[in-house]
Amino acid sequence: MKRAWRVLSNILFVAIIVILIVPSWRVQFQGWFQSIFMGTESFEKNTAQPLPTDVWEWEIMKVEGLSQRFSSFKGKPIVISFWATWCPPCRAELKSLKSLKSDLANQAYFISVSEESEATITQSGPHEDYDFLYNTKRFPSFFQVDLYPTLCIIDGSGTMIYRHEGAGAIDTEKNVAFIRELVENG
Repeated sequence: MKRAWRVLSNILFVAIIVILIVPSWRVQFQGWFQSIFMGTESFEKNTAQPLPTDVWEWEIMKVEGLSQRFSSFKGKPIVISFWATWCPPCRAELKSLKSLKSDLANQAYFISVSEESEATITQSGPHEDYDFLYNTKRFPSFFQVDLYPTLCIIDGSGTMIYRHEGAGAIDTEKNVAFIRELVENG
């Protein structure tokens, strides 16, 4: 029994070392691991800043290459996450965003945007699991993205009503209710 445990622990140790050496595996593993211990984030209005015109003119590209202006998302609440492929907390939050998106069907827009190239995003793998990934040349200064991930919620009238820096589990019933209330109130 002792020998079997020693062999198993050595195999596990080698597997973890390999995962940590291969960069793309390391980021995925760290994201998965972090999602286990990630705290919950609750949406609540913590700001009220109307989006300036230049933000509505901001151009973002769907990972598949489709370019669109941010203004094409007007009319519904927008949940936007600023992220990077090398950021394990960002990857952990992507799973929570996907779950929140599925709970809300087509009631709100979900956008995760990176300043990295389409090739970098594609090579890192998450585009296969998430249909809301975009890239851009630069973020509008209005959003003040100094930390990844940064999450913002914009109501249907175009006012940023929530902003949070850092990862958190956001796929809670309270947060679904918050977004649904935004939909109902226009």
